[in-house]
Amino acid sequence: MNKTIVAFAILLSFMMVMSIGTVVAANGTGNGNGGGFDQYGYNYQARLYNGWYGNYLKPSTPLEYGTWNAWIVMKWSKDWAPMGTEPVGAWVTNHWSWYSNDMNPSDWYGFNGQYGYPSVAWTDQNQIPAGATYFVTEFMKIQAVSDNPTEWATYQANGAYSAGWGVYSDCVPMYVVFQDVVNIYSLSGTLLETVNVAVGPGMGLGQPIF
Repeated sequence: MNKTIVAFAILLSFMMVMSIGTVVAANGTGNGNGGGFDQYGYNYQARLYNGWYGNYLKPSTPLEYGTWNAWIVMKWSKDWAPMGTEPVGAWVTNHWSWYSNDMNPSDWYGFNGQYGYPSVAWTDQNQIPAGATYFVTEFMKIQAVSDNPTEWATYQANGAYSAGWGVYSDCVPMYVVFQDVVNIYSLSGTLLETVNVAVGPGMGLGQPIF
């Protein structure tokens, strides 16, 4: 699979967060800083995001309907400062959901989609969109790592890859995608296929990978 990083997806990963709420929660009246979810889907005190992909950059008017055709639930660690310089061990997770009319990897979201967009427009989280054949999810774990060529080689041999946001002088990436799993379901909920795009050893969160 082509592991070329989609630039806007990288930016997204450093700004967003995870939750298991609903559309109502994401469109709530909180301020995002301790008062629950704001109108975009952010809850900064809980370090959570739950909303449409099109809302993560906080457009001047929140989107009533989904754009960019994906719903995202994400979470970051307490030491992760979005768009900042992250300490080793800081992490963020991405959990994408979208619909497709084929199982071609070029329609996958996350960092691996050839175009970064799925093949079916999705505007209502509670409705299966017209033309959809499959429901797809992608779960990713990204972590800031230290400069360790030996450990990086081990992870890379297991499919881990650079998140594309900076490298050390010896070309070891500063941020590593060390888990990336795509699940493809039928519309009735039957799991049809699981693809492990990246699986690095020692995948626990909460401590530095290396």
